[in-house]
Amino acid sequence: MAMGMAMAMGMKRIGLLFLVLALVTCGERAERFGAADDILVNDPSVDRGNNTTQSETAVARHNDVVVIGFNDSGEFTRRNSMTGFAYSLDGGATFTDAGVLAPAKGGRNLGDAALAVDRDGNFYFATLALDARARSYVGVAKSTKTEGEVTFSEPVLIPGLDADAFQDKELIAVDVSGGRHDGNVYLVWTEFPLRGPSRILFSRSTDRGRTYSMAEQLSSGREVQGAMPVVGRRGELYVAWEDRSGTTGGRIRVRRSTDGGQTWSTEYAAASFTRITERTATSACYRPALNGFIRVNEFPSMDVDRNSGDVYISFAADPGRQNRGDNSDVFVVRSTDGGASWSEPVNVVKGRAVKENGDETRNDNFMPVLNVGPDGQVSVFFYDRRNDSRNLKIDVYRAVSTDGGRSWVNQRVTAESFDVPPLNPNFDPLVKSCYMGDYNDGTADADGFYLTWGDNRRVLKAPRFSRGRPDPDVRFRAVSFEP
Repeated sequence: MAMGMAMAMGMKRIGLLFLVLALVTCGERAERFGAADDILVNDPSVDRGNNTTQSETAVARHNDVVVIGFNDSGEFTRRNSMTGFAYSLDGGATFTDAGVLAPAKGGRNLGDAALAVDRDGNFYFATLALDARARSYVGVAKSTKTEGEVTFSEPVLIPGLDADAFQDKELIAVDVSGGRHDGNVYLVWTEFPLRGPSRILFSRSTDRGRTYSMAEQLSSGREVQGAMPVVGRRGELYVAWEDRSGTTGGRIRVRRSTDGGQTWSTEYAAASFTRITERTATSACYRPALNGFIRVNEFPSMDVDRNSGDVYISFAADPGRQNRGDNSDVFVVRSTDGGASWSEPVNVVKGRAVKENGDETRNDNFMPVLNVGPDGQVSVFFYDRRNDSRNLKIDVYRAVSTDGGRSWVNQRVTAESFDVPPLNPNFDPLVKSCYMGDYNDGTADADGFYLTWGDNRRVLKAPRFSRGRPDPDVRFRAVSFEP
């Protein structure tokens, strides 16, 4: 989400812009695994100096049009927007780097890309935004063209509950159920007031993105973040988020609406866990972090089986007593009753539920993305370090289940591992130390799964790094369903 959330608390509105600037970073389509079929999405030739960070991906697809959003530090000083995007008109075989999403007049976009698409092929692109007076908003732009190129309108700015607060980490969903709320646009995010606890906010549009409702609070916890919305097969709306109110523990909270976001259920507890931490990195970063000074979180990634109605959530967490010495594994929980009750967390990278290619190391697995295909197949992809004895280099793996999450098979997505760039201090002067992105993204349709992630495999010679350094780019891969 924002390349640096920020200590917006305690700052005056006039100083918000400068605070954010200091902390933010804002081939061929693959049909099977085994070859280096992932596609470079961004155009590295437009990067300048060490402002070369592309990270925090978002993806949406309609027919052959694929749009990918990402944080792009190289464009910020030139175009007042950290929110980059690229598009494909051939189903993801090739991409055009379109630059950045233009900000509202006199304002700036601060990244945290989020994308969704309706049944008619209209794309909705959410971003963190500032207005001309440096006040913090969530902005949502709608596509204005998807033939020959993809373009977007100026973002509609949506305020939080507190005009002086910082709005952060927004995600978006569109109802495509065909029901009475079809076409509704749903937005959730975290508001950080100058004083007091963070809170999860919600807004919706019932007129195809022209206007949005006043923000309302969904959460009750004191330290909440990382909210995600998803729409089920009958138009039911779920929102999940992380509650970090404990010292070392955390919970995933869920609320449900069956009337298009007008009224909500009570909060359900989907999972409890021990938060991720690696002692040396966490001490250096002053926040939970893993080896290589990569800041981490336990944000939920959620989707719904449109056949059964079952709801799935994945998250990374410290496995604790399940495997001592392991800092982070990936877990999945499942609800068969609309979110009221949840299964015990299942480790999808190792243990009894993993039937093939499990991780036999104690290395890190983190930042998962969960999608459910139209046939009920569940796919979770994540960063993985099992191939490096030093627990440093990263691959992308995925865990696949075809039996409702009871058993899992692990598969390697990337054909080569990539290194961690210098993060503490960060090589990119626009990016906060210890930042390598807070999330990746994926989606699914009748043809398969579409994965996009931040990837550091390209080595770049740049100022202060004459011998080269790993350079964060955006990669994409399309994957057909398992037989």
